Formats: sequence, structure tokens, C-alpha cells
Amino acid sequence: MLNEFVDLCLGANVVLACRVSPKQKAEIVMMMRERNPEKTTLAIGDGANDVNMITAAHIGVGISGLEGQQAARAADYSIGKFRFLRYLLFFHGREAYRRNSYAVGYMFYKNILETIPIFAFGCISLFSGLQIYNSLLYVCFNLFYTALPIIWFCTFDWEYKKEVIAYRPRLYRPGMQDLHFNKWVFLRWVFYAVWQSTLILFLAYYALESTSPSAYGVSGRYGGVWVPGELVFGALVFVSNIKILISSFLVTWWMLFFVFGSTIFYIINYVIISDAAVSSDQYGTLAMMAQQPASWFTLILFTFMFILVDTGLAYLNKYINKWYMQSVERAERNKLLKNKQSKTTIKRRLTNYQGKRRSARLSPSFPVLKIAASLSLKRRATIS
Repeated sequence: MLNEFVDLCLGANVVLACRVSPKQKAEIVMMMRERNPEKTTLAIGDGANDVNMITAAHIGVGISGLEGQQAARAADYSIGKFRFLRYLLFFHGREAYRRNSYAVGYMFYKNILETIPIFAFGCISLFSGLQIYNSLLYVCFNLFYTALPIIWFCTFDWEYKKEVIAYRPRLYRPGMQDLHFNKWVFLRWVFYAVWQSTLILFLAYYALESTSPSAYGVSGRYGGVWVPGELVFGALVFVSNIKILISSFLVTWWMLFFVFGSTIFYIINYVIISDAAVSSDQYGTLAMMAQQPASWFTLILFTFMFILVDTGLAYLNKYINKWYMQSVERAERNKLLKNKQSKTTIKRRLTNYQGKRRSARLSPSFPVLKIAASLSLKRRATIS
């Protein structure tokens, strides 16, 4: 009986449940969750009798109004009026999903980008365990050099204006179809990080490994693995911050400040370590690196090459998603048209069938009338 009730509810566009208790409201939500575990349920209420339903759903929205604050306190989100639900779903909800999906992928991306060169360098050093980064700079990578741009992006980046998103429901489709975060999107982030970090490592080392000690011009001191290592680390900082900049839809002065400010802060720290920390292995490596044209060429090449590649792949992915959405919409329209045609055909056949039955019921009366008319004529002829 319960399964039949759920099937009946799923087959309807709208289900109105009248005079149900708070427990029954929660049971209805739980029935839908158990029947469709892959779906996300949303419960909206404005009173204390809606608390059970709000807590039973995946997402609860409470409306603070005349019936008290119980629903608003128990909900995940609280709004002042019911009309704010449109902007909560289609604007804030959509944009939060897009930004948070990007943030999760970006966190994995920049950490893989930082750690893969350490592992790949083991192939060169026969896995000796030699650290190619300065330990202080390595610790500050996530804390100072790449933290502020992604925080600003996840808080203040908007793809569309509020009015555009609220009145174009088709823009909400990527969230329903998980286009911004799925296993293929995650694997794409991992692939980008692996090939970019590996390319940075090997090109940087092969560009600077043949440099003689006299070419550095610093008392004949040889840079060893530290000059290429710091070049790799600097390229990682540049690429990670530029990645945020080219992915932003709303480029403001604050975004530019955080992106370039984080990069400049890294440069200041590296200058201090290279010039002041005499006991450090990186002492004097900045001067050695700056005197090599290969260092500048490698840094500029990585930055602009990755910008072009990422921008091209982003536009390609955008057009692929657009084509996919158009294909889905076209398939849905064809399905609706086919259903409408089938319903029209069934209705026409039913009408024809009813007409045939009606004519079949009336058809025996015609011979009877003909026979009666002929008999009356014969009777009249006999009498006459």
C-alpha cells in the first residue's frame, strides 16, 4: 500500500496533503528520500509544526514570520519572506554550488601541482629524498601564496546578475545535472595538475642543468638543485594564482589585488631568504636565477602557455556543455511532442471506437423500420 501511494505521488505534478500532523509531514519526506536516494529533498516551513519535516529533508528552509522562529532556527537557511525563495534557489544556491565545486577541484589541483614535482624529482635523483623547495616557502604555499584569491573567488564571484538568473530557469540546469562537479570534472582537475607540474619540473631542470658555475657570476658558486627548484616553485605560485584570475567571471580590483599581492608577497619572501639567510641552501639563488635568460623564458612560457591552454579548454568545455544541454532540451521536447501525439492518437481512436459502437447500436433499427414501412404499404394496398 505504501509503494502504491508513493507511485501515485510520483505520477502527479503536485500533491496536496491536508490536515497532516508534523510526524506525517516528516514521514512523507522520508518516503521520498528512501524511494529516490539519488534525489535531493527540500522542505520549506514557517511554523513549529514544520520542524520535523525541515529536519528530515536534505535541505531545510525556514521562514521567519508571524508563527514564530522555530522553523527558522531548525532550518539550514532562513529567509524573511516566501518570495525570497526564488533568489535563494536560483541565484545564491546556483552560484554557491558553482563556486564551491570550483573550490574543491582547485584545492586538489594546487596541492597536486605542488607535490608532483617532489615525486617526479625522485626519478632524476634516484629517489634520494632530496627536497627541492625551501621548507619555509613550501609551508607558506597554501597558507599565504594561494589562499586569498580562492577565498575571494568563492565569496564574491558571480557568473550572471541576479535578475538574469532568477528569470532564466534553464541556467539552473547544471546543478540538477551535476555538470560542475562529478567524477569527470575531478579527473580533469587531476589531469591538469599532473601534466602541468611534470612539465614545469622537467623543462625547468633541463633548461638550467647545463649552466656552468662561472655563468652564474656569483664567485663561481654552483646553484645545484636549488636554482631549478626555486624556479619550479615560483612557476607553481604564478600558475596557481593566474588560474584563479582567468577562471573568474567578475574581475575586480580586489581580485587583482589578491592575485598579484599574493604573488608579490612570495617574491618578497624569496628575496629575503636568498639575500639575507646566509645559512640557507637557497642563499644567492635569486641572483643566479635572474642572470639566466632561460629562467625568464621558462617562467614566461609556462605562464602564457597555461593561460592559453586553460582558456581554450574552458571554452571548449563550455561549448560542449551548451551542446549537451541543447541536446537534452531537444530530446525532452521531442518526448513531450511524441507523448502529445500519442495522446491525440489514442483520443482519436477512442472517439472513432465510441462512434462505431454508437452506430452499431443504431444500425439494427434501420432494417426494422424498412420492414415496418414495407408492411404498412402492403397493408394499405390490400385494403384499397
